[in-house]
Amino acid sequence: MRAVQFGRYGDPKDVLFLANLPQPEPGPHQVRVRITHRAVNPSDIRTITGDYGTLPAALPATVGFEGMGIIDAAGAKVSGWTVGQRVVPLGVRGTWCEYVLVSPNQLIPVHDHVNDQTAAQFIVNPVTAWVMLTSELNLQPGDWLLQTAAGSTLGQLIIQLGQMKGFKTINLVRRREQVDELLALGADAVVCTEDTDVVKRIKELTDGKGVGGAIDAVGGKTGGLAVSCLAPGKTLLVYGLLSMQLTPINTGEMIFRGTTVRGFWLTHWFRTTPQHKVAATLMELMQLIAQGKLMPPVEAEYDLADFRAAIAHAERPGRSGKVLLVG
Repeated sequence: MRAVQFGRYGDPKDVLFLANLPQPEPGPHQVRVRITHRAVNPSDIRTITGDYGTLPAALPATVGFEGMGIIDAAGAKVSGWTVGQRVVPLGVRGTWCEYVLVSPNQLIPVHDHVNDQTAAQFIVNPVTAWVMLTSELNLQPGDWLLQTAAGSTLGQLIIQLGQMKGFKTINLVRRREQVDELLALGADAVVCTEDTDVVKRIKELTDGKGVGGAIDAVGGKTGGLAVSCLAPGKTLLVYGLLSMQLTPINTGEMIFRGTTVRGFWLTHWFRTTPQHKVAATLMELMQLIAQGKLMPPVEAEYDLADFRAAIAHAERPGRSGKVLLVG
């Protein structure tokens, strides 16, 4: 089977290669899933470069944390699952290949009304967006939320959630052409960081109060601006570092206004959250996606062998949706 692997950490274009591995055979308590669609996520890139929070136990390793496929074979002691059933493997490392072996308790059935492209990105962005807003920040109807990287796939899901839950979004972008695009998607306000005094503009939008919560995937100067826009006592969640730059924070401002900055890592949430709550969250999200209330966009698909082109596209500024590896 084909698998995209790396034998050392470094620039993806230098260290990745397409391997031909034996097709794995399921044990009695395993199912084999034929992976057909895989999302290209920042966590994949950061793993290849060696900068992610968890790294493979040994190299060479296969890339990928997310994907969907079809049950291809099942062990003799597996029940409740059928060959041909569409599924999302949960917590499986190495999805940039054609087959993975999975324990049945790691499978999420794909709803009939959810297409393959959407199912392939069901975990990372939808669950991150949902948990940050409904559990970590606990935003209420009428609250203002500030987000950076607003044009990203996750950013667009945040706008959709805002409309669904009744909170208002202020969306920071770098490119002017994204302003109208996000307003058309339902954003309440879009601020281009190149055009205006961001903190002043956001204070104007919130009647001088600041925002009731913020999420940041960029870091650097943009992350620092987001901290300064918080209302007293409110929190900024940091879930990414796209700029790869440290965030300058005015600690004196934090002291006197009682604001908080802390990280959010989806892996930690999965590890520390009771399984019944995880299952309930995943079930609710699958239903919302099946109903068309949450729609993670897709911009392009590439064959698994074209992984270099797919990564270059995924890292291109101004994307309007997720890049997928198929085949």
